[in-house]
Parts: sequence; structure tokens; C-alpha cells
Amino acid sequence: MAETGDTAKPKPQLVLDDRARHLLARFMSDWVWPRWRSLIGVLIATGLLAAATAVYPKILEYSFNALHGGDFTQLRWVLAAIVIATAVRSALLYVQTVSTNRVIMRITTDMQKVAFRHLITADFARLTRETPGRMVSRLTNDIVFVQHAAQAALNTAIRDSLIIAGLAAYMIYTDWLMSLVVLGVYPLAVLPIATIGKRLRRVAKRTQTELGDMTSLLTEKLSGVRLIKAFRLEDYAASRMNTSFEQLYGLRIRAVKSRARLDPILEALGGIAVAGVVALAAWRMSDGQSSIGEFMGFIGALLFAAQPVRGIGSLSTKVQEGLAAIERIYEIIDEKPAIVDRSGAQPLKAQTGSILFDSVSFSYGADDSEALSGVAIDVAGGTTVALVGRSGAGKSTLINLVPRLFDVTGGRITIDGQDIRDVTLDSLRDAISVVSQDVTLFDDTIRANIALGRLGASEEDIIAAARAAAAHDFIIAQPNGYDSLIGDRGMRLSGGQRQRLALARAILKNAPILLLDEATSALDTESEQLVQAALARFTKGRTTLVIAHRLSTVQSAHRICVMEDGQIIESGTHAELVAAGGAYARLSRTQFLAGGARDAAQ
Repeated sequence: MAETGDTAKPKPQLVLDDRARHLLARFMSDWVWPRWRSLIGVLIATGLLAAATAVYPKILEYSFNALHGGDFTQLRWVLAAIVIATAVRSALLYVQTVSTNRVIMRITTDMQKVAFRHLITADFARLTRETPGRMVSRLTNDIVFVQHAAQAALNTAIRDSLIIAGLAAYMIYTDWLMSLVVLGVYPLAVLPIATIGKRLRRVAKRTQTELGDMTSLLTEKLSGVRLIKAFRLEDYAASRMNTSFEQLYGLRIRAVKSRARLDPILEALGGIAVAGVVALAAWRMSDGQSSIGEFMGFIGALLFAAQPVRGIGSLSTKVQEGLAAIERIYEIIDEKPAIVDRSGAQPLKAQTGSILFDSVSFSYGADDSEALSGVAIDVAGGTTVALVGRSGAGKSTLINLVPRLFDVTGGRITIDGQDIRDVTLDSLRDAISVVSQDVTLFDDTIRANIALGRLGASEEDIIAAARAAAAHDFIIAQPNGYDSLIGDRGMRLSGGQRQRLALARAILKNAPILLLDEATSALDTESEQLVQAALARFTKGRTTLVIAHRLSTVQSAHRICVMEDGQIIESGTHAELVAAGGAYARLSRTQFLAGGARDAAQ
């Protein structure tokens, strides 16, 4: 009857193609086998649980024989055996459930850690290609599918198979002929289960993709709630979300319908098997070849096996859904970043912090036109160079090349004579601080957000950085001072306060090179004055590249470079460029005019 249990099992490997088998083998090698010690404990608990379950039909057999024969002395022992067997099985079920889920959750948690690590260390270009919502979905929704598949594998493929094997052994021992009836019925389920499993994998992958799209859209709408409220776009936002919800609903219903076909198939086959067993038992009992106790024990074993058989019947579908999720997670893990340390890369030896852009060109892709073309700028150490020009001129692209968020496609960039592609990424980025208009703050305390500039910084250094950024006074005015929580993206603070925290973080880092990307363009007059004063102190003697649209920021720079269509078209001091009457002079009369008038008034 061990063969009966194996045959009754729909053999999920039959429904896996070569790619799926390779994926499953890789998953086992990467995540399951390294935890073999824990799995041994699970197997022991599962084996004992299966053995305890297999005892039930024998107790049932003794019970009916005792009742039929009127032997109430034996019945007392049978009742005691029922209580003991139930207590033992309950304890084993608890141990098996906890140990199994501990292993599964350890696996899925480690998968999340590895996937997030790969994702956060991926190229900046890759991270900007996919919305945060879709990436979040891979680390949450897809992991849930993997967890369900792993639970099905351990609880079904192992526990239920062992239970079926134990019950099958009892049935063969009790009546091998009746066991053959079961043996002939359940294999009929293999083909429909295989077909349903293949269909479910396709639906599962589409569902997981749609979950990512829905999560992305939901994140987008909730983060844009200010615009939605201001422009009365609630109906528009709800309509977009409703469309996504309905698409997901349709896919889930398709999966439910596919899964729902399994239980009726197994139920019908189970009914045929029971009917055959009853008919055969009636014939054998009429000839005195079997007792009522043996018959009831056999039927009991068959009924006890019904739920495990159903579980094995649905195993293939859950594995297919899990494999679809594993495939998407491996897409993250297998992606190799292009921007990495070269072989033999040495730490950057920053001295004066001079930066040389030597005929720098850059294109975002093979099919894209050049965003930068032949840019040549020599930034002396300790000086400030301002980049000005209309939107799309290439200013932010040029700044992003310095910390190697992207790599140049032509020319080179050097810092103190060292090509930045020949130094380690860690040392390069340690030498650079960035402050931009789009301030990045986390839902944590003010202290923690400033300390990101230098992890492990002392309280005194954090406060000193806040004072230097003109942030200390507003910080201590907060309800909990430096321990105040600032909310998602710092939304509990004003724009000027957020900008000063970002500057405090850069000051704490104390890097020799500072990149400012329109750091004051969105500030009110008072906030800009405070930030500008702090910047003037911080940039003194520090190499600074600044993108700005305000005259007050630009005119104090040691040198101004005017960019247009990815090229430098003018270069010089404020006075020189105004006197030349070229592009900068035109910009200063238009784009900078409001700022200049205000600065003059101040």
C-alpha cells in the first residue's frame, strides 16, 4: 500500500517543465539544503505525527470489535488509548506546525534580506526604471506566494505523504484486496491536476505582475494626496485604482476557478473508492472473511487519508504559483550592477578635491541621443563652480556622473588626478556630499536623519552640524527636540526646515566635495537666507558644484558654466559673462530677473 500512497499522490514533478525544474532545484540548493539541521527536526516531528495518525484506524477497529462482541473490559482500554493517542497527536501537531513554519519563515525572511540587498546595491539607472511600488510588491506579495508554496511542500509533500503512507500500510495489512480498489481509482486524478497546475502558473505570474502594478499605483496616489485634494481629483484617482483592482479581481477569480476544480475531482474519486470498498467488504463479510471492526478500521483509514490526498492534489498548483514568484525574485538577485569597482581599484586619495571633466560625453542608452557631449570643465580644489542653463540642458546629469550614479560613455572625470573609475566606489562616495531640492528624509527622529551623514557620530557632532546648518533653534523648539519624529519624508516639517536638516547631514559628513542641486530654489525668502548663510560658511575652502536658478546663488561662484543641449557654451565669472552679453546675460535678464530684483531689494 506504500505504492498506493505514492500513486495517489499527483506527482508535482510531472507538471514542471525544464525551466521550472531548474528553478526548483536552484531554490532547494540556495535556501532549503543549507537549513538541513532544522529540516531534520521537522522530519522527525512529521514522522511521529504520521505514525500517531496511523494508530487511529487500529483503535477504531478495536472499538467496533469490542462493541460488537460486548467485551466492555477491552472497551475501557480502547477508550484510554483514544485519549492518549489524541493527546500525543495534538502535541506532535503543535511541534510540527511551529517547527515547519519557523523554517519557512526563516527561508522567506532571508530571501527578503538578500533580494533587498541586491536591489539597493543595483545601479541607479536600474532603480529608476521600475517604480517603487513594483519593487515593494516583489519583496512582499511575491514572498507570500513563496511562503505558501513552501508550507504546502513541507506540510503536504512530506507530512501528508507520510500520513498516507502510514495509513496505506495499515490498509494493506488489514485487507490487501480492498487496497487494490483504492490503487485503481486515485491515479485517474493525475492528468487533470497536471493541466490545472500548468494553467495556474501562467495566471499566477500575471497576478503577481498586476499586484506590483496595483501597489505602484496605490503608492503613487497616496503620495500625491495633496495634489488630488487641491485639484479635486478624488474621482479620477478612485477610477484609476478601481480599474487596477478589477483587473486583479479577474485574475484572482481565474485562479480560484482553477483551484476549485481540484476538490470536486478528488471528492468524486474518493466516493468511487469508498463505494468500491463498501461493496467488496459486504461481499467478504458475508463469507466470514472480514469482521465489522476490520471494515470500520479500513473505512476510517480511508477517511483519515481523504484530507491529505486533497492536500497533495493541490500541491502542484501551489508550487506553480510559488515558482512564478521565485522566478521574479531571482530576476532581482541575478541582476548584476554595471557600475562596480574595477579590478585593482584603489581608495581615492582626496587632497584639494579638484575635479576635471575631460571631454565628457554621456548617453542614457544605446538608442538615446547624447545628454552630454564633450563637456570640459576644470574645477580647482576649494572653489565653487555654478552650472546654469535651461531645463534639460544636462546640468543634473553632469552632477550625477561625479559619484558614479552613472558612468561616462566618453571622456573621463578625475578627482585630484585620479580617474573616478579607477578608485573604489566606497572611497569615492565617502568624499562627496549631496544636497538637492528634493530632500530625502526618513520617518525617524531628527537626530537619526542628521546622523545618516556619518553613522555613529557623537551627540556633540550632531548638534554642531545642526548649529552650522542654522537648524538647532527650530529643532529644540520641537516637542521632543532631536528625538522628534518627522513623519514620512519629513512631512511634519516645513520646506526650509527639511532643507536645513539635509544640509546638517552634509555638514556632519564633512566631505571635501559638495554637490548642490538647486538646493534653495523652492525655499521662501527667510528660509533661503538661513540656508544660504549656512552654505556660505560650509562651502568656504570646499570644492562645490552647484546647480542654481537664483542670481543670489550664482553670482558668488568663482566660475559660472552655461550649459545648453549637453554642452558648455559659456564660462566665466558673473561680471565677465554679463559684460559679454551672451546666453548668460539673457538668462540673467529673464530666468534670474526675479531673484536679482529681490536680492537687490534685500
